[in-house]
Amino acid sequence: MNTLLSNNHNISNYLSSVMLLAGMLTLLSLIGWVLAGPAGIAMFLAAGVLAFFSAPRITPQFILRLHKARRLQPDEAPKLYEIIYWLTRRAGLKQAPVLYHFPADMINAFTTGLYDSTSIAISDGMLRKLDSRELTGVLAHEVAHIRNHDLLIMLMADVMSRLTSMMALTGYILLLIYIPLFIMTGTAFPLLLLFLLMMAPTISLLMQMALSRLHEFSADITASKITGDPLGLASALEKIDYYQGGWLERMLIPTRRRYQPALLRTHPLMAKRVRRLRELAEKMSSSEYPFGPGGRHELHRFR
Repeated sequence: MNTLLSNNHNISNYLSSVMLLAGMLTLLSLIGWVLAGPAGIAMFLAAGVLAFFSAPRITPQFILRLHKARRLQPDEAPKLYEIIYWLTRRAGLKQAPVLYHFPADMINAFTTGLYDSTSIAISDGMLRKLDSRELTGVLAHEVAHIRNHDLLIMLMADVMSRLTSMMALTGYILLLIYIPLFIMTGTAFPLLLLFLLMMAPTISLLMQMALSRLHEFSADITASKITGDPLGLASALEKIDYYQGGWLERMLIPTRRRYQPALLRTHPLMAKRVRRLRELAEKMSSSEYPFGPGGRHELHRFR
């Protein structure tokens, strides 16, 4: 990848993330100020710090158990571990993520954990439907999330969004207490507080979604930099998009799928991601993918 392009993207991604997180923090602080003045800001910020440092204590094993995921040993899926070790070296990570498999027909993969203790879970449908080149692209995308510290950033955003919703609920309760006082004494009703409480959770959630979309795009670019093969990931995304609708939709309305508005999505539209990856492939001089041209594999036969 062109170094200047990579540096410009990293700077832009960093500044955009800082702005969105700052916006969420400002919104949370504003609720605190309206409810209790400067003391409210300090109280809410302290609650946010406490919630942030408590959140990582929730073990990723709980999430893996929800998906009935099972840890894969290297001797069960040697090819899969060959790929993940290669990606780990290319990404400059100190430790390779642990691989898990979970029984689901959908094409899906997700990453859990923080810092040097991370896990990547892969669905059975992904192993069955993607070839080795596409699978490498998806794994590189998950490794990119780890390398870019996206899990930590999204944890911060999630904590602030949840706190905003909790504080908004607290404000609604205070307003219910305030209503009898308003009726009996005619005291001015706090319209600013009411408007803020109504809008704050939605605005915070929209900023959290925008942050998620930003980091999905960033992970695509970082994955392409790791593998040197943007087209492998692009092919995987096209296949994932194709299988998402189910066989009946693919037969009857293959080109008329309804999509959520972009503003309400945690992931960008697949078509937009694929287009960016194909544009990136044109700017990259050569592919460094070491596992051949793709094709069928035996990665799903480890069970």
